[in-house]
Amino acid sequence: MSNQLEPVQANLHHELIAPRKQADTYPTLVLLHGRGDSAAGILPLAYEFERDDLLVISVQAPLELGGVMAGGYEWYRLQQPRSLNEATLRASLEALAEFLDTVKASYPVDPERVVLLGFSQGAVMSLGAQALQPGSVSGVIALSGYFPIEVESDSGNLVGAPAFVAHGVHDDIIPVEAGRRTRDLLERHGVDLTYREYPMAHNVSAEAMADAREWLSRLLDSIPPPTTP
Repeated sequence: MSNQLEPVQANLHHELIAPRKQADTYPTLVLLHGRGDSAAGILPLAYEFERDDLLVISVQAPLELGGVMAGGYEWYRLQQPRSLNEATLRASLEALAEFLDTVKASYPVDPERVVLLGFSQGAVMSLGAQALQPGSVSGVIALSGYFPIEVESDSGNLVGAPAFVAHGVHDDIIPVEAGRRTRDLLERHGVDLTYREYPMAHNVSAEAMADAREWLSRLLDSIPPPTTP
């Protein structure tokens, strides 16, 4: 039976999937959706990880979209199809940092085993959050996104920081070249990087998901859980 977790007040709307296993604290996966999606939209991805000890927190971006995308959200505004607005990116990164502090203090989160998983804009946010505060997360899964070069000069020490980066060779929204530039940049910074390309478009294939699941389990199982006094 799942644990019952009451949602807490936080600066960003979020939804939860409680772990099935009883424990004092839990490894935690924080999901960050892509442009036009929502916390509820990406939440089912949690079931792909098949862990009964995993607390999943799906976070909703703060910026509402209108027009044909009404009902969806984004993490930063686009100035052009492939150019982001730095001010809104940094505001959302600050909001995400505050949110992570809140959930670590409010939910039974093992702070040594917190992993961000982002798709598209959410992948940009995940990599940006890790870059600005490498010690705040245990690792990042970045799917079909890119490293936000706007924050590179402010990055912390990323040597040894774990990251799984996946990109589709047929992606027509964020071309695979962006993934390859991200790979090269993270390698220069000494990130403990697993980089994969898949024969997919701007989506997440079953093969990519299987590799991400294996990577996450290997990472979480390599970090000892906290000992009970």
